Amino acid sequence: MPVLVWSAALLCGLAVAYNSGAVMAASPFMKVDLDLDSNTLQWVMVSYMLVATVLVGVMGGFADIFGRLRLLMAGAVMFIAGSFVCILADSGAVLIAGRSVQAVGGAGIFGTGVAVLTVATPQSQRALALGLWSAAVALGLGVGPLIGGALTDAIDWRAIFGFDILLLLAGLAACIRVARARLVPEEDSRPTNVDYTGAALMMISLGALTFALSRGPENGWGSAETITLLIASVVAGAAFLWRERQAREPMFSLRFFGRPSFVAAAAGTFISGFGMMGLIYYFNVFVQAPGGLDYSALATGAALLPCTMLFFAGSIGLPRLLSQADLRWPTTLGLVLMTAGFWLLRDLSPGVSYNDIWWKLILIGAGLGLTFGLLPRVGMRDLPDSEAGQGSGVINVCLYVGFTFGIAMCGVAVTAIRHSAIKATVAGLSSGPAERTSLIHDLVHGSNSAVAKALMAFSDDDSAKIKRAFNDALENGFEGAMIMLALISAAGAVLCGWLLRKPSKV
Repeated sequence: MPVLVWSAALLCGLAVAYNSGAVMAASPFMKVDLDLDSNTLQWVMVSYMLVATVLVGVMGGFADIFGRLRLLMAGAVMFIAGSFVCILADSGAVLIAGRSVQAVGGAGIFGTGVAVLTVATPQSQRALALGLWSAAVALGLGVGPLIGGALTDAIDWRAIFGFDILLLLAGLAACIRVARARLVPEEDSRPTNVDYTGAALMMISLGALTFALSRGPENGWGSAETITLLIASVVAGAAFLWRERQAREPMFSLRFFGRPSFVAAAAGTFISGFGMMGLIYYFNVFVQAPGGLDYSALATGAALLPCTMLFFAGSIGLPRLLSQADLRWPTTLGLVLMTAGFWLLRDLSPGVSYNDIWWKLILIGAGLGLTFGLLPRVGMRDLPDSEAGQGSGVINVCLYVGFTFGIAMCGVAVTAIRHSAIKATVAGLSSGPAERTSLIHDLVHGSNSAVAKALMAFSDDDSAKIKRAFNDALENGFEGAMIMLALISAAGAVLCGWLLRKPSKV
């Protein structure tokens, strides 16, 4: 009975998708509770994205070796284990470790969920099953910030991981029943070449680049550490591309990029992921801050609903509504709407009414709904069925890379703006020591306790000036992040419109 298989896979997919948005809603509370600096808080998010990015690309090979259903169940167990580590975390390092373990599990679930649904569902019902999978993932991403905010306000930020455990235990129970009933056909194990070398090179390249972006504003872009990381990223990236051209079964097939429609889909998906994570993370940081709008976590999740729910509705309904349409203009329009929404949202400031916010979020949500719903079809339409799985995997990798760099690149803009504002303010103060480099570093990059200690070096009046500069930098940093998101969305609109010049139907 396919309904039992559907329940097993959908519960697991829903749990992983929900977690991504819920953690964003709780991020300001994690920062305060564990006394995290901004870089560490970013890595709580980025570590998950990096590990998942690399592992999603090799999960198909693991599924051939160990079996689809077994790997789905192993992914659920790993995600539960990571959630327990996060609940028990007493430091940023432990929390990052827990998130990394979660990422291993999430990659297992996302790397096999669609395959399990496909092989266990009759051909006549597969479209419905895959539509339900998309709906579960979109719903999880959509309601994650709201549920995460509610649990954080009502209980504690750790409760968001407890909710994951409950969902996954239900999913595991269904998986066990599916296994006992043998509802998922498993092919006989066959020799499979998992591209471990490619995965390692990809992790080194992306990890070094992300670390350079997060540490560059703190250590200086010309520092030995930053330059070394950037060189390592370029060398590993070049080696990865060479490896993928030579590998018999590459994790990231480059031959698909000879098709303009696939390039448009991959680039647009990257930009959509970039914009979505950049928005959710920095919207939560600014809107929940006392110097921002001072919303509760629940109120912030509710404030995002016009965006997340329209994203959910659009990504589910539009593919069917536009199934026979030329997708050049709808996908380009989606990126244009994102551009407009991000640009208009840049002027968000303390004291602004929500009436000036919600309609801008609607523009972004509509754009995300169009791009998430239609770009995968754009990428897959020119691929033969025999390459559909691998092509879909490449697009998924592009999405996760976008998630990673949406947080990291916006962080570069926010940190640069904060550093400039604090440095200029401290330079004009009469109190405090003559040498202020270390104090400026602590004020810009430090945890809450490090900032409080640095402020003690100045008089009360000068401390008040620095706090006002913090609030101004918070507002200007959010503006800088939104401008960056608007610019990259605009570039995506131009690129997709150009690459998809030749009309084509799905």
